[in-house]
Amino acid sequence: MLRPFAPPFALASLMVGLTATAQASPPGRSPPRAVVLTGKAGESPLISVAPGTFTLIILDAPIVRESVELEGRARFTVVDVGDRTVTLSPTAALGPAERLALRVTYREGFPSSVVFLLTGQPGVVDDVVNVTRPQQTVEAYRVELSATRARCEAQSKELEELKARPPVVSPAAVALAGVVNERGVRGKDFEHECFKVRGELRPVECKGLGGATWSVVILEVSNTGGEPWAPAWAEVTPAAGGEPRRARAVLTGQAPLPPRGSVRVAVEVEMPARKLGEWLSALHTLRVCNSDGSRCLSVPQVKL
Repeated sequence: MLRPFAPPFALASLMVGLTATAQASPPGRSPPRAVVLTGKAGESPLISVAPGTFTLIILDAPIVRESVELEGRARFTVVDVGDRTVTLSPTAALGPAERLALRVTYREGFPSSVVFLLTGQPGVVDDVVNVTRPQQTVEAYRVELSATRARCEAQSKELEELKARPPVVSPAAVALAGVVNERGVRGKDFEHECFKVRGELRPVECKGLGGATWSVVILEVSNTGGEPWAPAWAEVTPAAGGEPRRARAVLTGQAPLPPRGSVRVAVEVEMPARKLGEWLSALHTLRVCNSDGSRCLSVPQVKL
């Protein structure tokens, strides 16, 4: 039987080449990295990425997938987010001095989020990065609870500030609400009536706007008393006689009004349908009061 023949030196060269091929790893590839988060402020692990390769970040707990934020998202061909993983591959190489932020938020635990800084280093790629957080301690839980409380307090304060703001009004909103018809709005000054008012709460400016089914009185109120004042409701009483009726809305630019301060107050009153010549013509007494009615501003002879 015939057998293949190979010179001894050729066979040795072939075996060396095969061994080298089997043992070599792709250039620039690194073994899996282990990153342990501490939760300290400013902690941002650096991760090297490169085009044509995938970097897999494996986290030890579920993350909020929809909250993952990547700076320069358009520069990445692949951005895949799983329940505990983020896979990345840039379109082109990042510079060694570049730092693109990748923010990941955990569903629970401390630290609650982490920011990775993505960069490019010649010949270096982080293929797999295992990210873990230290076991929770009592102090860590206290820190997390304190941070949660601070966020809740900040959100509560923001909500109160939003509630205190007057509603945003635009011409489109006015048109949709139907409060102005083709005849528009009529305006009037009530300066003479305002100057007759005496007391701790004094109107220094009075104006009115009227439409077919509504009237608004705008007052610049000065608080000369020693206590703050917060207008909460208003009512109007017809001068010709009749029961007082509540205003539909009372808006103010500042609440409460501090002593020696002034604020603009707008009182909206619903009116029966009327003709153009009747707008801002019916005499009423206007009262604007705080919540318990202990301090009120009364302006007589206001034309609604």
